[in-house]
Amino acid sequence: MKRIELPRPAGNYPVGLRHTSYPFSIENISTPISLTIYYPAVDGAGAPAAYAFPQVLEPMGLDRVNTRCVKDAALSGDGPFPLLIFSHGYLTYEMSNTLLCTDLASFGYVVASIGHTGEASVMLPDGTYIPKEQKYIDYVYEPQMLDMAEKLLNEVARVQEGTDFENELAELAAKFYAIHNGNLNDSADIWERHTLKAAEYLDTLNADPTSFLYRGVDFTKGIGLGGHSFGGATAANCCAAYDLFACGINIDGAQLGSSFGKDIGKPFMTFSGTDGGRILRDMYWRNSADAYRISISNVGHIGFTDRGIIGKLAGKVYPDVGEKDPEQVRAILCDLHLSFFKKYLLGEKIEIQAPDDVDVEFQLKPGWRGGGEQSC
Repeated sequence: MKRIELPRPAGNYPVGLRHTSYPFSIENISTPISLTIYYPAVDGAGAPAAYAFPQVLEPMGLDRVNTRCVKDAALSGDGPFPLLIFSHGYLTYEMSNTLLCTDLASFGYVVASIGHTGEASVMLPDGTYIPKEQKYIDYVYEPQMLDMAEKLLNEVARVQEGTDFENELAELAAKFYAIHNGNLNDSADIWERHTLKAAEYLDTLNADPTSFLYRGVDFTKGIGLGGHSFGGATAANCCAAYDLFACGINIDGAQLGSSFGKDIGKPFMTFSGTDGGRILRDMYWRNSADAYRISISNVGHIGFTDRGIIGKLAGKVYPDVGEKDPEQVRAILCDLHLSFFKKYLLGEKIEIQAPDDVDVEFQLKPGWRGGGEQSC
């Protein structure tokens, strides 16, 4: 078993990390929801925060991974800082995009990553481990379901842009949505509620004089959202449903849940591998606000998480990471997230530039106030 340390954050702020949780109830059933908060911290020494926990690390062949965050550090006095809320992929864990969250925090954001209990491996602050529920694992890996989903996604990927492609794309996307009725679409609704509750909980921390986050968050600009895979779909659903979420980013997640087939109506960006970019076109074309579609060749679905860099550091090859250098993927994700949130959350008058990378296809569809599609 190996021990490794994650790379330093890209920005200038030291980054603090705290684990907390908040109660969530539905149909009279109460469930604790875990939250990992990354934030700009004061300078000073402190113990490095551990990455995830044994139930996540052992399957990766790792004994311990340290972050470059300082555990329970004091919040920087330079705030208040804008808030981002992040959701992990389905059946993963809340720290699965720690590098991205740490990088964003090091540039002056408070970033809260939700652990969606039941459909994630969760470790609560008191050390209680809550595994993924078997019913969710069985559904996702049921052979007939996998076969149906793969065939539909392959059909979507083959749709070529032409005279009637938007209708054809919408029809196939509707079929993909329909096969998940009663399952993932219901889960999408719950993850949406988890996110709204997280925003409310963070607001209480911000107002509590005894909290480490006291007056540290600037809610006046709204909240930015992000997520990987199913967490990216959650970002789209929340942006479409609630005014307090100003803009969002979906990293390689199909559109499921309440926003399906609808106009998100907020500035929104999607990342994907080359084929995945075709799958996300329906979300892109329907949006009446500024919409971005970023496709990166040679990146697998899991290559958009920490696992690419963890594998490189540990000398291990993990499935579905892809062949692109994970440090390049990290830089692309960080740079475009920063530009997007500067423009649409902070209100800076900037143009988001395509990365200087031959593997990246960059498309912008401006909102209805003018302009046509641009691509690079």
